[in-house]
Amino acid sequence: MTKSFKIILWLMLFAASAQAQTGNVLFKVKGIKTAKAGNIAAGIFVKENFPEVGKQFKGKDIKVKASEMEVLLEDVPVGIYGAVVYQDTDSDQELDSNFMGFPKEPIGFANNAKIRFGPPKFEDAAIEVTEGKTTIVEINLK
Repeated sequence: MTKSFKIILWLMLFAASAQAQTGNVLFKVKGIKTAKAGNIAAGIFVKENFPEVGKQFKGKDIKVKASEMEVLLEDVPVGIYGAVVYQDTDSDQELDSNFMGFPKEPIGFANNAKIRFGPPKFEDAAIEVTEGKTTIVEINLK
């Protein structure tokens, strides 16, 4: 084998192994307020940043088009993440809250984790991304 062929083969093997250590996250979001429109913001967080808007590990915003929508995050590294979706009704890329800090915009967490005197614990809203699979996360906005 020529040297350049060996290098190309090595690069192909490296790329295949790097891709194999990722999965996808599919958010199935219900309870969207179509009259308020805006965007659906879906994100996954590492424990240290959970659930600070703008500090997600990976996220995606899509325009509201229906009362139920799906958001797909692709090529997510294998691991444990906290999952959150909120409806950004005014499209300002911020989760609006009242004077006590409770969300004024519809929000939901994985595993239907509840908001009590603050956001749920990371462990209550945790999902696991596994290699080569799509993790489905059903969230009802409230």
